[in-house]
Amino acid sequence: MESNKPINLAAWSYFWLGVEREVLARGTVTSGRQMYVEYWTPAQVRHPYPIVMIHGGGGQGTDWMGRPDGGLSDNKRGWAMYFIEEGYRVYVVDRPGHGRSPFHPDVHGPFPQGATTYTQVARQFTAPEKAEKPYGPQAAKHTQWPGTGVEGDPTVDQVIPGQGGSFLADLEATHNVWKQRLGELFDRIGPAFIMTHSMGGPNAWIAGEVRPDLVKGMIGIEPAGPPFGNLKYGLTACKMTFDPPVNDASELKTVKVTQPESSGLDPYLIQAEPARKLKNLANIPAVVVTSEASYHAPYDAGSVAFLRQAGVKVDHIKLADSGAFIAKPIRGNAHFMMMEKNNREVLQPVLDWMRTREGKAQAAAPKSTETALNLADLGHFWVGVNKKKMPYGTIVSGQMFVQYLIPQQVRHPYPIVLVHGGGAQMLHYMGQGDLGGENVEAGWAHYFVQAGYRVYLIDRPGHGRAPYHPDALGPIGMLPTYEQIAGDLLRTSNGPNKRWQGTGVVGKDARLDQLFAQQNAAPQDTAMAHRMWAAGGAELLDKIGPAIVLSHSAAGPFGYLVANQRPKLVKGIVAVEGGLPTPGSVQMDNLKGIPIAIVTAENSGRNSTPSVTTLKDAGCDVDDVTLKSKGILGNGHFMMLENNRQQVFDLISGWLNDKVKA
Repeated sequence: MESNKPINLAAWSYFWLGVEREVLARGTVTSGRQMYVEYWTPAQVRHPYPIVMIHGGGGQGTDWMGRPDGGLSDNKRGWAMYFIEEGYRVYVVDRPGHGRSPFHPDVHGPFPQGATTYTQVARQFTAPEKAEKPYGPQAAKHTQWPGTGVEGDPTVDQVIPGQGGSFLADLEATHNVWKQRLGELFDRIGPAFIMTHSMGGPNAWIAGEVRPDLVKGMIGIEPAGPPFGNLKYGLTACKMTFDPPVNDASELKTVKVTQPESSGLDPYLIQAEPARKLKNLANIPAVVVTSEASYHAPYDAGSVAFLRQAGVKVDHIKLADSGAFIAKPIRGNAHFMMMEKNNREVLQPVLDWMRTREGKAQAAAPKSTETALNLADLGHFWVGVNKKKMPYGTIVSGQMFVQYLIPQQVRHPYPIVLVHGGGAQMLHYMGQGDLGGENVEAGWAHYFVQAGYRVYLIDRPGHGRAPYHPDALGPIGMLPTYEQIAGDLLRTSNGPNKRWQGTGVVGKDARLDQLFAQQNAAPQDTAMAHRMWAAGGAELLDKIGPAIVLSHSAAGPFGYLVANQRPKLVKGIVAVEGGLPTPGSVQMDNLKGIPIAIVTAENSGRNSTPSVTTLKDAGCDVDDVTLKSKGILGNGHFMMLENNRQQVFDLISGWLNDKVKA
């Protein structure tokens, strides 16, 4: 089995765009219109423009980040990772309401009816050739899925857990939010290519509309179509700049184009002549990519025809046909071509097209930051994928997202599993994020990798990349408010030992906005959640072997619950201001012999004594690590994000070196 190529990064971080506040009767929350952007800068940048990657449908950025048959050291990466290998700076987006950009029923309205089912995914994406009613005769040509594609296939279990995002019911309003965020994104990162997929496809044309001087190429991987219908401005639901101008979509008159029956193409609508031109897209090169077996195969030609008629210089790469960028036909792919067996082969014509559009611009040398990493591998997978039967089909419940970073030089025998607290996600360990400017702040995940630990970052069920749906996880609680979270920050925002670098005041603290953007409500059934943590954590350790578990805040029980399931595989527990599980849910004998540290900050208001006493009385090896007793003053509950986070990390790392032996 061929190993993955090492990936050396000058930076790995994230940022949020469009964090807007909304005042409810019970307090201040975000509007839910924020957009998450994760990025990687290779140590050797070989191309002048980065690539922005925007997912489709109910998915998220993970659609680009890996293959469902991938894993540890098996040379089966996703397109985002291949772009990094090629020397591109990469920005992967989670659209509002998807993935790390949480769907908030408090502000978005009710969750959509029904979660994603195995039958839906199989028919549309993974096994259309086996569907009782295929979407068309081309489905029979599908051969590239790396498994059976139906329920029971472990590769489908690695796709469906990330599906299920949603946003505003009004498509025009949704596209107008995208318009705002894309403008903010390109203003921030500068000139770039944009690649979109499926229902996220309009983002390419919208980006060109709002920043025509910054978009260097628009790449539509089977973008939403065909023209018109709910895409009332042709290929968008939001207004575009036409010449002559259009004040309302009703002014765009259409005619039907019928294709020869032998072509296998659907009829489509284009403008009646004389056609208006998409003025802002006229000078931006574009390409549409269509696979052989996808449901898009009959109608992508209509999208291309609309763009060409509107004055857009667009190429159409049909994978199964020889052409300018296809030396040999690429056969058997469906709509999820970026995840299929030959995904690297499919990407090559796109790379070739991009290189012809880069011009003579030179790649700038990357600026190395404290988030720089030398990695043997990085990727993700899912654990805890349980099937749940519903009247409308089988869905998943309890899935837990795992993102891993393996350093080129591993210097510690056991990896560390980092588990976020409360209504947050793993981003607490990725630092404050990129707030702009020259310096990008590292977090504990970076520090652990740089110290030679293999790192596994968790999004617990219902949080971050592990989508929440009431059919899977039951009723949801209320979204935390700014005022609740600021209470923890204000304790350290003033005084001689100030550690939070912002003001902690709502509306006057950009750091607080970045912290709050990731918050979402937790499932109300805590006992159910703890069962899922225990099962998913045990499955994780069965996969990666013995490990240390570090958890924060409300996730404090995680390490103990997993140790109860796999006492021989948990080699250390670090509970950062986290409590114990419900009495009786853990056999205390299973914790004996496992080094345990309970870490408490000076100003958080947490009291470690009851937990320490309970563990000591049970005969456990526990240390009460209070920061104040170690001379580390002024910290609050979010110590991993405060200005002395390296000092706190060093304390924890030193404890691990002393207590956890191979």
